Amino acid sequence: MNYFNQIYDDSVLLGKDFRFDKKSKRITPFQKSYNINDSLKKVLLKDGKSAFFIGLCGEQASGKKKISEYFNKHINKSDTICEMSFFKSGEKERKLAKEDEYLIKDYDYYSKDRRLYLIDRCNPDCYDYDKFYETLKSLSEEKQVKIPFFDEKKQKFDPEKDKVIDPTKTPLIIIDGYFIFRNQKIRDFLHLKIYKEVEDDIRLSRLVLREAEFLKNNVEAYDIYFSIYEKFYKISYDEYIATYKKVANILLPDYNLTEDNEVEGDETLEFLLSNLINYSKKRKKSN
Repeated sequence: MNYFNQIYDDSVLLGKDFRFDKKSKRITPFQKSYNINDSLKKVLLKDGKSAFFIGLCGEQASGKKKISEYFNKHINKSDTICEMSFFKSGEKERKLAKEDEYLIKDYDYYSKDRRLYLIDRCNPDCYDYDKFYETLKSLSEEKQVKIPFFDEKKQKFDPEKDKVIDPTKTPLIIIDGYFIFRNQKIRDFLHLKIYKEVEDDIRLSRLVLREAEFLKNNVEAYDIYFSIYEKFYKISYDEYIATYKKVANILLPDYNLTEDNEVEGDETLEFLLSNLINYSKKRKKSN
């Protein structure tokens, strides 16, 4: 277990902030708030980019939001940008949907708009990556940016929930998305890349629970939803997501079945902290 020595040696992270849990054989943080700004300053690129970007990729309902929320809660001056902030309606997948009339036909028990939205979000062409790129570029140049908020339940943007990120005040930025590893321009911004893995059956159960309010306990609606999952979600995962997980620095397994609800976040946080230190040491040697 080399995490402890790596953390202990760093000037910002003190050994007393961690304990070694013999039962689980893992390092557990004592304190629940970390100031890693000094470490960030050591590892940022020489070309003037001020933000440290962490890519958090994975399929739908894999638990990315939980991890990013954990980071933002326990690491000072961090924030998240979600790929859905750059969502736009598309037509490519809808053309495929027309092969199955029930996907575009109106039903009282399951909104047509909702079904088409589910199909669109599986399609990487339905995201504005040019705007996404310009946003990250501005952040890397120490410029403030406004991040739109997309309400996934209402299927529309809510300007009242937009936020502004200032990279000089928020140097650690998590990029959360399905297809962020697939897009080369976005991928090039990422200092660390984490891929969140989860079993298909667990992910499907989570997706069904999320969609329950739209399915309204209607058997036919569930049948349609499962068809959308088979025809679009799984194909999207195989073609656009799983293919690119090989670029990740870490493949993060699913810890949700453990007794400790925070194990998943702790493990990821430990990896992040130790890698920041490693980057710092490499930077010192190269300078």
